[in-house]
Amino acid sequence: MATKITNKKAVKKPAAKKSAQKKSSVVAFTSPAVKLSQINQPLESMETVMSNAKNKYEKMSTDATSSMKESVEGITKSGATFAKGAEAILKTLAETAQESSQRNAEAMKAMMACRTMNEFAEAQNKMAQQNFDDMMSAMTKMSEMTIKLYSEAFEPMNAQMTKAMSSMMSKNAA
Repeated sequence: MATKITNKKAVKKPAAKKSAQKKSSVVAFTSPAVKLSQINQPLESMETVMSNAKNKYEKMSTDATSSMKESVEGITKSGATFAKGAEAILKTLAETAQESSQRNAEAMKAMMACRTMNEFAEAQNKMAQQNFDDMMSAMTKMSEMTIKLYSEAFEPMNAQMTKAMSSMMSKNAA
């Protein structure tokens, strides 16, 4: 078999324009006046935000200072009330002890003057009954004084806590 060899001229296709394929990297120039006006608007809003934050911080700081001042005043008042009440309780205890010792001394004199065992037992029983009655009376009085003392002493602190809680609740609701 014979092969036929033919000479063909290579056909060159026209090349596509490369400049059309490349994207332009040129950025259009805008005037600085336009850019400044665009920048000023966010700066003004940033200034407003910062001013509002400063005002809120100052208000929060003032409120905290006021609250701490009121708390210290309440604690001071509670301490003074507690000290006066504790002094009154201690004074009452001392008076009760003194009265009890005087009654016991008189009862001992009465027991020493007894001539029979029955009289002695009766005087001793009377002294024991009176001591028991006096002790119950003194304990009731001390309980009432203590309850009153704690109620009065913690009233300023309780009022401050109530005020703080209501303030927090109103801020959370808003």
